[in-house]
Amino acid sequence: MSESADLTQRELADLLRLLREESGDIEAVRQEILRRGTPIIGEVIDSAFATSGFTSEELFRPGYLGLLNAVYNFDLSRGRSFREYAENLIKGEIRNHIRDQAKQAEVPNWMRGLNRQIEAAEARLLRETGQLPSLAELAEAVNITEEGVAEIFKAREALSYVSLDAGQRENDPTPEIDLSKIRGRQPAAFPIEYRIRLASALEKLADLQQYLLYSLFRSDG
Repeated sequence: MSESADLTQRELADLLRLLREESGDIEAVRQEILRRGTPIIGEVIDSAFATSGFTSEELFRPGYLGLLNAVYNFDLSRGRSFREYAENLIKGEIRNHIRDQAKQAEVPNWMRGLNRQIEAAEARLLRETGQLPSLAELAEAVNITEEGVAEIFKAREALSYVSLDAGQRENDPTPEIDLSKIRGRQPAAFPIEYRIRLASALEKLADLQQYLLYSLFRSDG
């Protein structure tokens, strides 16, 4: 009996032991574990992504990447069973695929930065006063008009949010942000209006860079 045929007769636990110990024909061991683990992908799709709006065939591809990751990096499982570890990585890859493919509300990185600035100001004021700040107090702390802070709040719910359910995705938040309302409350050497313009220009350059990098590694290039 050949070694590959012998592997098909072994228990999964024995194969995982060989994988951890890196003994024998380790690549053949990995391939046998991949073969046995492939049905997990379909089970994950049926149980967690049946209403995602994507076909099982499309979701199988990112799911298989998750399974590959689980097999080739099983030493990172931290004591979890192979099935639990594989399911987590399969779900993660499928979620990333759905979020990459689904239309997301466009929230620029500089807006995320303003949100972090507001959160930091809120935490500082709470420490100093022992009370949650009002909108006016927050506006003064970050030197942005109250209506500007309120406009920034519109983006909070939409930050990196995409529903995994196709029906719910139709109601995902897509706020329209009026940038003209985000102005400085007090005069400053480098007003917020100018910083937004500069950050927007830099992000357009970054988008171009990302496009060029993507083009370099396209499989049909």
